[in-house]
Amino acid sequence: MDIQAARQWLKGWWIHPITPALVSLVGIASLPALENRALSLPFAVTVVAAFAAILFAISRRLSFSVCTAWMIVCILTLTSLLKFRLKGFSFHIYDFFFTAMDTEALGFLLFNYPFVVVPIFALLVLFIGLAIVMFRMDRVRSPSAVMRLAPMILLLALLPVTYPPEATAQPRHFYYLLGRHVTAFFVSILDLQYIFGDNELEARLAKLPSGVGFSGISECGQDDRPDIFVVLEESQTNPAYFKQIEKGPQVAASMMLPGEALRPLNVEMFSGGTWITGLSLLTGLSARDFGWRSPYLTVTLEGALRGTIPQILADCGYHTIAQLALNYTFVNEGPFLKSIGFETILDNRAIGAEAETLRDAFYFRKVEELVEVLRPKDNRPLFVYLQTMFTHSLYNARLAPEIMVPGEPFSSNKDLAEYMRRLVISRSDFSDFSRWARANATPRGVVIMSFGDHQPFATLPLVTELEGGNALADPESLAYKTFFTLSRYDGAGENMNIPAESSMTDIGFLGVDLLRAAGIPGSDLYRDLARLKQGCKGLFSQCADRREMDMHLRERIDGGLLDLAIDSTVVKPATGSR
Repeated sequence: MDIQAARQWLKGWWIHPITPALVSLVGIASLPALENRALSLPFAVTVVAAFAAILFAISRRLSFSVCTAWMIVCILTLTSLLKFRLKGFSFHIYDFFFTAMDTEALGFLLFNYPFVVVPIFALLVLFIGLAIVMFRMDRVRSPSAVMRLAPMILLLALLPVTYPPEATAQPRHFYYLLGRHVTAFFVSILDLQYIFGDNELEARLAKLPSGVGFSGISECGQDDRPDIFVVLEESQTNPAYFKQIEKGPQVAASMMLPGEALRPLNVEMFSGGTWITGLSLLTGLSARDFGWRSPYLTVTLEGALRGTIPQILADCGYHTIAQLALNYTFVNEGPFLKSIGFETILDNRAIGAEAETLRDAFYFRKVEELVEVLRPKDNRPLFVYLQTMFTHSLYNARLAPEIMVPGEPFSSNKDLAEYMRRLVISRSDFSDFSRWARANATPRGVVIMSFGDHQPFATLPLVTELEGGNALADPESLAYKTFFTLSRYDGAGENMNIPAESSMTDIGFLGVDLLRAAGIPGSDLYRDLARLKQGCKGLFSQCADRREMDMHLRERIDGGLLDLAIDSTVVKPATGSR
């Protein structure tokens, strides 16, 4: 067969009706496994058909239109599938605005997850090439305008008819946690309406009666306020939660400091969203209240919050410092932290972190060096919020390979074995830092808190085995359980034994525990949070008395401490300490 004949043969197959038919059969056969739910399959098929109809109405090329529709859905589905497996949250249309436009976030993804980004990009380039070839080879058909437009209009009209019931039976946020890899992105398109109108939270709060609101005046307590160190421990949880891990209790025991316990903590993110867990701690807000917007809150709430923990501590004479593991502009975390009261912010470049796989000891050492520089010239108490990275995914490489941890391997699963090995090393580094903080405490003493920001993706199979495939859509499931530690030491380094107020705590309430341990009343806002924590038994967004929580948020708005674009007749008060 000569070259010309081969080209003709290939062209014939490109435009032969069997090609789009076969592609459609393969696509439809794949949908059940990708969607994990039969009730949403009609919507998935209608989406593909609608894409094909739109393309045909424009191009009048049948094979090109059908195959390109499947390629578009394929690339979006694959992106959603991989994002879900890594972060527990499906691909959302807002990712185009908040992630695709963030060069730092894209660089982080490319460096840490090249096996995800590179194949998707390569597949996208391949699909674009195939679409161009098919467009050029496919013959132009000549149906009337009515014949081209009628199928498109019919299929577009069918989209709301076939819309997944799950996406309306509960807040749409939970749909993105169910693993509906084909339809989640298209369901998220409805969230575009909130660019121009109230979200569910705002609409609910707007119906509540307005009042004077919280004052926002900081209440500092005694003058001998201790230094405060808060350590966000990346991807850490308590392995004893998982009965499948035979050595889980052994590892958990090695993570505890003498006289301390790993207290249960409920967070609101899984396998990602570190910045959101930190936001909840520092502001006393539930990210879950904001639904699908939770991953983007460091952008949307910049400049919208007052009366936060760092602002209270700044009013009470603290030098507020945040040491970040990534770049200042990554997901807008640096500007957000600045807006809520941090005086000094050091990112990975400022501290010389040349990689993202450094031991936690590196980050602790940088804090120790900073404190040694500051104390001789600045007598203010310190509030230091620092992030670590050693237990971050991926787990297919042995970090700090020279370190042999007694008892390893901790699991027959290689990812889990490496993850738990890093847990032990990380907590050992934290133990060293805690000893340093006690040994170098001022006469005012020191408060030390550590907490796990979320679980790693390596625990998802364990969670699924214990609680089923929809565990990520259950706010109270094991998937959102990590731990925190909290201690206060006097000037001599003796443990003052801070008791826990409840058996479990949601991340939005953790700031209450922190202020209490430091002996700082905080403000009327935090007194109300303490009341709600007790009344809601440690539950924040899942509080049985949801109206009480909403009234709290409304009082923040009316006091000028939370700006959600809801009308209030109250003038924002000036803040200060007393």
